[in-house]
Amino acid sequence: MASKILVSVIVPVYNAEKYLEKCLTSICHQTLRDIEIIMINDGSQDQSLSILQNFADLDKRITVLDLENSGVSKARNIGIDHANGQFITFVDADDWLEVTMLEELYQACRLTGSNIAKCDLYWQEAEGSRQLQYPSNTYCTFSAIECLNKLFTEIGESHFGFASCKLYEKSFLDMHRLRFDEAMSFAEDTVFLTRAVIKNQSICYVPRQLYYYNVNNESSLTKKAMVNLRNNYDVLYKKLLMELLRAEVYAEVKNSFLNYQFEGLLVILHQSATKQQMKYEMQSFLKAYPDILKVKLINRNMKQFVFLKLMKMNWFSLSSTLIYLNVKKPKVI
Repeated sequence: MASKILVSVIVPVYNAEKYLEKCLTSICHQTLRDIEIIMINDGSQDQSLSILQNFADLDKRITVLDLENSGVSKARNIGIDHANGQFITFVDADDWLEVTMLEELYQACRLTGSNIAKCDLYWQEAEGSRQLQYPSNTYCTFSAIECLNKLFTEIGESHFGFASCKLYEKSFLDMHRLRFDEAMSFAEDTVFLTRAVIKNQSICYVPRQLYYYNVNNESSLTKKAMVNLRNNYDVLYKKLLMELLRAEVYAEVKNSFLNYQFEGLLVILHQSATKQQMKYEMQSFLKAYPDILKVKLINRNMKQFVFLKLMKMNWFSLSSTLIYLNVKKPKVI
């Protein structure tokens, strides 16, 4: 007998007291009512747990799990294991949802028979978010290869690489033992999604912005991951390459994967404190990933195209090319 709970909403929480009320209110007010809300307090040291317990007293659909700090991947995995819904979605504690998000994604899965549905998001930055224009409101389905190409190249409001802003069928995750890599604390979403896409072979796309991603949280895990950044990227690329080779799809997505590495290089360089450090990071990165010089750039601005051309010309002999690094800091993917 199918569960009466249609969607389990899993929210890891770590020191998020400033954001929890807005996040939880947006979930509790969803038009899809048959949901459960699993809040996982991951060792918060602020008032997060107290806020969660107060909300749970008001809404019996909320379950609060209190853990020692173990990281977002373990928290999400515990949430999956506790979930009773037909579908699962992940929400970060500093983000919030459009009131119809769960209903729209659930209907997309139900009508198309897809195990995974995706919507777009708003980048909630200080200057505001960009509203996308859609030629059609009709659902469409992306193949595994299309999904992987988007995963490695899309940025901004259509960014594919978040585990959130998606709905996953619980039985599908369990059947393929799809869980987050608990050894990773950086871009674990990308590895999870790569595995999920390969197993599912498609994703239903809902052309609507329904998830609000808070870019401005200074204590976010993404910003903490800037420490040991190069090592984090090395681990990420190794895991992704292994998944792509195992599924025998690397040749079909190679250029997109090289774009993903190019993005990583830009992030590393923008974190470099001096020109000398930039030079070292560039030489080290090219030595480890020489194929990046063969990339055909996708969704890039003109300065980045020029920068790639200068790299091919042995850029570190031309000190003036450092000006091309003074572009808008790329969003981490």
